[in-house]
Amino acid sequence: MKNYYAVHRVLTLRRIGRSCLLILAFLAVRLEVTANGTDTAFFVSVKGNDQSEGSFKKPFLTLERARSAIRQSPVKKVYIRTGTYKQISSFILTDEDSGSSWCGYPGDAPNSAVIDGAGVNDVLLIMGGSNITIDGLTVRNYTSRGIGVHGGLGWKNAAPHFNERTGIARGNTIRNNIVENGEITAPGWDRAGINTQGATPNTHILHNVIRNTTGYGIGVWALQETDNISGTLVKNNVVLNTCTGAKDGAAVYICDRTAASRGILVEENFIRDYGEYENELRGIYLDDWASNITVRANIITGKGTQSLLIHGGSNNAVTGNIIDLGSSGKPCVLNYAAHRGKPMLQNSFSGNIILSGYPEDIAGGAFRKFGDVSEPEIIHNLYYNYSTGIVNTGGLFYMLKDRFPLTGNPRISGWEYKVEGNSIIYDPPVSFRPLQRNWGPPGYRIPREGTPPSCLSPGTNAVYVHAESCDSLRGISKNGIAALGGGDSATSGLLDNIHLGNGFDHIPAMAVSSCDDGDWLCFNNVNIKSGFKTFAARAAVTAASGQVEVRVGSPTGRRVALLHLENTGGYARFREQTAALDLETGKHRLYIVFKGAASIGYFDYFSFY
Repeated sequence: MKNYYAVHRVLTLRRIGRSCLLILAFLAVRLEVTANGTDTAFFVSVKGNDQSEGSFKKPFLTLERARSAIRQSPVKKVYIRTGTYKQISSFILTDEDSGSSWCGYPGDAPNSAVIDGAGVNDVLLIMGGSNITIDGLTVRNYTSRGIGVHGGLGWKNAAPHFNERTGIARGNTIRNNIVENGEITAPGWDRAGINTQGATPNTHILHNVIRNTTGYGIGVWALQETDNISGTLVKNNVVLNTCTGAKDGAAVYICDRTAASRGILVEENFIRDYGEYENELRGIYLDDWASNITVRANIITGKGTQSLLIHGGSNNAVTGNIIDLGSSGKPCVLNYAAHRGKPMLQNSFSGNIILSGYPEDIAGGAFRKFGDVSEPEIIHNLYYNYSTGIVNTGGLFYMLKDRFPLTGNPRISGWEYKVEGNSIIYDPPVSFRPLQRNWGPPGYRIPREGTPPSCLSPGTNAVYVHAESCDSLRGISKNGIAALGGGDSATSGLLDNIHLGNGFDHIPAMAVSSCDDGDWLCFNNVNIKSGFKTFAARAAVTAASGQVEVRVGSPTGRRVALLHLENTGGYARFREQTAALDLETGKHRLYIVFKGAASIGYFDYFSFY
């Protein structure tokens, strides 16, 4: 049987030899073997001609001509050569183009094939196509979306294009691209440099750069019952200077009104500068019940309102990120907000590194909570302020606090947030995993521009604690209402981790008031380091006389510091005042005890150095 097959094959080849040679000759002209010697592809060049066969030596001129070619051929790869291709209308790939790849040519400079929208709404779209790859291009000058993927039902408010009905768009990959210069007149939540919407499961958005846009950087939307964004992967992207004209948006935005998608990962992205603080803008925004998402190993830094917002979702894990709040003192770390009464369950925020460089905190809390929702698990995050300000581990208005915060120098340096190998962040319980730092297309270097990292601020070895972040308290008040309980009685246990202050009238939201004679705050595990000789309190004082004592172990324990307060001229005029500290190195349970007059003052933070 084996010999028969060999003879039959030879005879068959002889019979069709001439025809086969003619076919092969035609294909040799039609197709070009690429540098790796295995693939065949069509080519597009600014020097090409749409009347050509689309080979390496005789390329097409336009993307549209290449699209027509792949629809009539088993060959599904298109290489786009160096040059600028101006689009007078959106370039759209559909189900007819499924399985195709549109790539910059590997023999050319990276991202040197430029698809210029010249003001077109959407430059390059996948509408209902599947397993399509967009790789290594530069897409610029759009007024709606740079690269978009849409599947399923159209969304009525998402014109142009995304309001149309298509098939499901599965398994598409957007990688190694640069998307820039988005001039969106009225940036909305369905406009982004790279934007998916609808039934788009297993979309992979990898190693792209999105920069300089009035709108969002990366947006992923599931708005209707049949939508599906399961398996979406947003990884290794660089998102710079986005949301410059937007409000209530984000550099990376995910919305899932179905709350049913699974396996969504936002990982190893570098995000810097995402709009102005006043415009309610975030680094990463999980909106409208977006659930089952892991946000891991990202760097979020620069301008904006909050680093993260979780709005109504459940089963979201935020872990192993470096979050830099900057020097303004305005942004908070996490905003945790209810959405239309649905429960928010099993969310966590752990093992993150929170950096800052502000001399004065005016954010009103590291964590904010809005609505009657179950609190997320916030635990084992490390906090460090490179400037002279406090380390903020608490929340706004009695709400949210890290249950086990850690403080200390993480040994992070430079614009790339490099971490020294012996950094404490790698130790339990933080157990930070080293970042891979594989951002953007091959060879891309993140520019040293925009908001500088906090780690470039002048260093300090001081330990700062918020007045409000006490473990227990007696007699202190929020907004003039005295706290109940006292001492270590069972009643005072109800006040553990209370958060005080209203943030109005120029008074820091973290301040405590009604600090009368005999009242006290307790802080556990305050780490006094070698050489610490100074105790400081940032206070606003109008009383004629008042003192602050630091005692060890109990409100009547050994006194290690005595600060005689000076009048600052009003309860909105805060100033740091200091006293000598006599306390041995190590971790201590410290009591801040107030003596003298009634209503001694408002206190923002205490520090030891």
